Amino acid sequence: MILETERLILRPYRLADASAVHAYASDPEVCQYTEFGPNTWDDTLSFLQTATDTAQANIDLAITLKDVGEVIGGISARPQPGGRHEMGWVLRQDLWGHGIVSEAARALFAHVSALPGTTAVYARCRPQNAASARIMEKLGMVFVERIDREKEFRGEWVDTLVYESRVPPVASVPA
Repeated sequence: MILETERLILRPYRLADASAVHAYASDPEVCQYTEFGPNTWDDTLSFLQTATDTAQANIDLAITLKDVGEVIGGISARPQPGGRHEMGWVLRQDLWGHGIVSEAARALFAHVSALPGTTAVYARCRPQNAASARIMEKLGMVFVERIDREKEFRGEWVDTLVYESRVPPVASVPA
């Protein structure tokens, strides 16, 4: 699957993307609020092995700049029970604040929302990650809950904010 926006192409990852993926996935600042990283080279290769597995149900797409094809981040949607999908994203630090993730997230959100059986799309972030919370709100997601001390990660208990958008059932069209 390939999704295209004004400035971006969202496409499946390739093993050849390893250096570009590692550039952002090994950056401690980029990984500050993620559930991965900072990656070692082996972590990045392991991720790409999973992301390029066509048998998996997850949607894992590289965010690339349309004009140069350069991989600058990633976006995903992971199916959950009950027709729900969890979205997530990451972007190279030097491109923060340019609306790139919002643009990519709108495209994937629209795609996932239109999938048969989808009932809701949601995303999670740390309370300190105001930028991700704003993206969720731009997608029309509403704050659902704060989970205090949701999990232990990197040696400390972290809180999580959950935002969600219910998806109305797609009306069937008579044949």
